[in-house]
Amino acid sequence: MSVAACGGNSASTTGTGSGAGGLRKVVFGAAPVAPTGALQVGIDKGFFKEEGIEVEVKMVQGGAAVLPGVMAGNPQFSTSNATTLLTARDRGLGVKIISHWSSDRKPPQKGMYGVVVPKGSAIKSLTDLQGKKVAVNTLRGLGDFTVGEAVRKAGGNPDKINFVELAFPDMSAALKGGHVNAVWVPEPFLSRLLNDGSGRLVGYTTQESVPGLASYVFTSDRLQKSDPKLVAAVTRALNKTLEYAQDHTAEVQSAAAKITDIPKATLKASGMESFGTDLRKPQLEETAKLMQERGWIKNGPKAAADVLP
Repeated sequence: MSVAACGGNSASTTGTGSGAGGLRKVVFGAAPVAPTGALQVGIDKGFFKEEGIEVEVKMVQGGAAVLPGVMAGNPQFSTSNATTLLTARDRGLGVKIISHWSSDRKPPQKGMYGVVVPKGSAIKSLTDLQGKKVAVNTLRGLGDFTVGEAVRKAGGNPDKINFVELAFPDMSAALKGGHVNAVWVPEPFLSRLLNDGSGRLVGYTTQESVPGLASYVFTSDRLQKSDPKLVAAVTRALNKTLEYAQDHTAEVQSAAAKITDIPKATLKASGMESFGTDLRKPQLEETAKLMQERGWIKNGPKAAADVLP
């Protein structure tokens, strides 16, 4: 993944600095994926400037990879998924959610995360994944969590699935080459595999495991305590951004096409995740409980309570 900046002048590498016109500079970590277009729209609409903030968007790998940076103050804020944040909090890392980011669409709409098998595969249902090799981007992350829970809900045993770690761009070749039996992919990788005739959808795992599970924007406990006014200002700007993005999908897609390598036509065809300000507390708590049951974390209720604002 590439590293790029947008949305203003270059920010300080540590902490916040002074921006143009007396604005405070912050560095915001985001993955080069479609929902990041919403952040750029919020910057372009002036929602952050209204709060006295100048934003530098730093493209990161997301997930657990960005955690050390946020804890060190560069970036000060970032997006990540629920499983990563709950795991970090359970292990004593001072991460703190400040807002919703995006979440999968609800049925009957098509999901944004799915399991794909080769078109001629004997795998017909999610429970057929037991005993098979399934590629996910990160072990003990959102992929194997949602796949495992979807299989369990269908009556199977997630412990019988052989998960392997593979980067999303490499999954298509691995599937076509027979190196894995199935892949878990988000959009736009999902649509690409289904539309080129090589893949067949087995299930939308987020919709079939913990419907409505969200990803989040988070910061560190340290910044929350040392500069609560800054955190509150960023949160207000994010909420304005997310409310606007929910009703202006085309603008989000146009912005995403400019700051990622995803063509606008692909973004339009694959759709967009849901935005909004609901923290999805019940889904986060359910995820924490299920992670504890699977032995991924020690104290799910405490992790969920501590990571929430």
